[in-house]
Amino acid sequence: MPYVLLSCQVLLALVFLVSATGKLRPAGVRALRRTLRELGVPARLVPVTATATIAAEATAGLLVLPTPTARCGLIVAALLLVALTTGVARAVIGRRTVSCACFGPRVRPLRGVHLVRNGALLLATGCALALLPAAGPAHAEVLALSIATGALGALVLIGLDDVRELLFPSSASGHPAGGPG
Repeated sequence: MPYVLLSCQVLLALVFLVSATGKLRPAGVRALRRTLRELGVPARLVPVTATATIAAEATAGLLVLPTPTARCGLIVAALLLVALTTGVARAVIGRRTVSCACFGPRVRPLRGVHLVRNGALLLATGCALALLPAAGPAHAEVLALSIATGALGALVLIGLDDVRELLFPSSASGHPAGGPG
């Protein structure tokens, strides 16, 4: 099981670090602040919430790696994901138009695909937390496969918006062809 654990850790680290670094540029910070305003965060709290979000993502991304800090990082990741998923769910269920600045300045509307992505990340976090105490030694050749699997999973989740758009192109109204988003 150390292989599944390592795959989850790599996946989470990459997703959180790509997300945090994408928001560090001025355009990324502006996009994140816009998203927070659209989610209903009071104007006076938007700057500190944006900073805290970026810091929490970077912290989780670094701490989840296979080090003595992994448990702490996974707990930070779980708490952050619950908060982010709650905001996404409120927007999607309420059919509110909210821009997603998930990975920086490229903004798209929050949709169900974001709930799927966050659900997968929560699942990876839960698996890693469950497997962490039982992790034992692993063989180098399988470790490489675990790292590659985690990285591939991260790439899929990071690009999930693009995959969704490719498979279900949006109409002029911003909703997928054939129905609401």
